[in-house]
Amino acid sequence: MAGLFFVGIKHSGKTTQARLVSKLTGIMFRDADDLVLETLSGESVRDAYRREGKEAFMKRELEAVSSFISGNGSFILSLGGGAADNTPLMDLMKRSGRIVYLMRKEEEMLPVILRHGIPAFLDKDDLEGSFHRVYERRDRIYREYADLVIDLGSYGDKEETARRTAALLREARYV
Repeated sequence: MAGLFFVGIKHSGKTTQARLVSKLTGIMFRDADDLVLETLSGESVRDAYRREGKEAFMKRELEAVSSFISGNGSFILSLGGGAADNTPLMDLMKRSGRIVYLMRKEEEMLPVILRHGIPAFLDKDDLEGSFHRVYERRDRIYREYADLVIDLGSYGDKEETARRTAALLREARYV
């Protein structure tokens, strides 16, 4: 098995599901934010994004993921919600394994995201409109690149969702 890349909208459950599926399957798990964090000097990923800007941050993310992929065989890697905007990263993942889009409905996601504060990619004066545009664009890109789309539904029971996700991955012969 090559790498499995879990992608999706910010706070859709990518990292939680990747960690739980890793435990169920015995496949190593890593989070792309942690890989990027290892390249920073005590700075948070969010602070680095704000300081460096989007383009420089995406380059840093691509380099961290590329380095990780080159040193590992089988793994589950969860990506940040903005991976869809990083075409070189999406292309690298497509060449290096299977992309699994963990999808949740747009109307469920904005309240979840806002519980953690307003992210830099949203317009604070038009939260709903800007989120709608971002969601539509990223959803289209993730669907275009995905080898498998898994609708996480309302995402109530995370362990049950992980068992279902692992079963779908087994059915697709990805694990």
